[in-house]
Amino acid sequence: MDFKAKQFSYLNITVITSVFVPDGIDCGLACLTSTSCFSYNLAAFPDVNGKLLCELLSSDKYNNSDKLIASPIFHHFSIWSPCFRNPCKNNATCVANYVDDDYQCACSPGYMGEHCEGFGKDCEEIKRLDESTVDGMYLLDPDGGSHSDAFQAYCDMTSYDGGWTMCYTTDEYVKLKTQVTYNAQFPYGSDGYRTDCNNIPFKEVLFVDHQTGNKAYFKRQTKQPIMAANIFGNAAATGLWDGVGTNTNFNYQLLVCDHSFYSGFFVSGHTGNCYKRCNSWCGDTSSPYFRTASTSSSYNGVAFNTNGHSPNRVSNRLISVGLR
Repeated sequence: MDFKAKQFSYLNITVITSVFVPDGIDCGLACLTSTSCFSYNLAAFPDVNGKLLCELLSSDKYNNSDKLIASPIFHHFSIWSPCFRNPCKNNATCVANYVDDDYQCACSPGYMGEHCEGFGKDCEEIKRLDESTVDGMYLLDPDGGSHSDAFQAYCDMTSYDGGWTMCYTTDEYVKLKTQVTYNAQFPYGSDGYRTDCNNIPFKEVLFVDHQTGNKAYFKRQTKQPIMAANIFGNAAATGLWDGVGTNTNFNYQLLVCDHSFYSGFFVSGHTGNCYKRCNSWCGDTSSPYFRTASTSSSYNGVAFNTNGHSPNRVSNRLISVGLR
């Protein structure tokens, strides 16, 4: 069996056994005769008796890449592995399967595919494939193509079981079609955060009130995914929604707007059997509103779980919106 040398390196893991050998061939033979040996450390220089210290190991550098360190007095030798050609991408760990002469790539958070070459289509997919992922910035590729159009987005991996692609944070207005370019100077939680949620399929919408820490989300009753790009100005097309973390006596409706009167995601109660339009809100002065500011003086400020209609106006406050 072929061993691959990594000169002046030492794999710092538990040693099965240590023996002194006259040369490297004997160390390799000792490893081959041990069913639990997959690699060994061999002294680079003999001792006073002309012997080389040989340390047999139960794993290899591919499964313990963080334990392989530089050494002035040892060389490391691993059994040839299907991981030898470094097939895994994006800092993934190659896990060798010696029985089947195969391997698997353990992807870094946010990456997927056989060789971890791909990005998640959205934060929900990333969370579904790896429950251990945490809140933070991830690369997303909604169309799953060449990755040339992949972009960064903040993923909320904790609220209501996580998997939320966060679209924007603002304390007043937002333009969904134009103000969606990620800027590292405006991370999630700061006024101005934007990312492109127009083409991400979703059936749930999350609102976060940063002033109180309160959160609420809404689930489409039909459970069929939709995309913001296809439903601008058409609340009736999305049907009714159930609310979590808000008044459950209402059915809710979602309106996605890019209009001079209002722009952004807007959830409110479905009252009077009336679906709202971007510039006409059915005279609803009673149901909870979740929205950013309107250009109308009657709907200034940001509403979170309150109607906010004049004369009971609301002030500007920082809120975030995410999709799942």
